[in-house]
Amino acid sequence: MSRESETSRQVRAGCTVCHGTAAHWLGRNAAGVAARHHDATGHCTWAEQSLRTVYGADSAPPHPDLFAEATA
Repeated sequence: MSRESETSRQVRAGCTVCHGTAAHWLGRNAAGVAARHHDATGHCTWAEQSLRTVYGADSAPPHPDLFAEATA
């Protein structure tokens, strides 16, 4: 069985000592950079990852407008 799918991942990370709660490192290697920063400084670091998978193509017809346009 073949199924069309697309997966995307977003990663952001930071250091609570240097940057507070703001993300400082973005992209695929953000978690690795946060780990290396912790190893080098001993600071508390964090990383968040979001994974999204979509199955199939969006081939449904567009939703019709709920209200017809008024013409004067």
